[in-house]
Amino acid sequence: MKQLIVFLFLMLGMSYGAYAQDDYYIRQAQSYMREAEYYNRQADGYDREVEYYNKQARSYMRDAEYYSRNNNPDKAKMYTEWAENAMDKARMYMGWSKDARDKAVMYMRRSQESMERANRR
Repeated sequence: MKQLIVFLFLMLGMSYGAYAQDDYYIRQAQSYMREAEYYNRQADGYDREVEYYNKQARSYMRDAEYYSRNNNPDKAKMYTEWAENAMDKARMYMGWSKDARDKAVMYMRRSQESMERANRR
């Protein structure tokens, strides 16, 4: 009888441990999902910056064309440099956006793996 009671308590403890382990993987998956959402929002912000700097570069190039047509090479050169700087910033933000999206994909994959671990048990 004593052995049966010990066996039952042992089985209950093991089942509780398995449940706690499943709960851990579920919480871990949720945490990874939040990280993925964060990096997606960050990438969206970087994409908005890319749009802004591309628009700014187009505007500067129009101004540079205007000044080159009106025989003002100094201002045309200045606006061309500003356009190049804006394009460099747009490229920089595009790289940051790509990195953030890559991190979001990585965290989504980790979340999926954690959910699979929780479901296996």
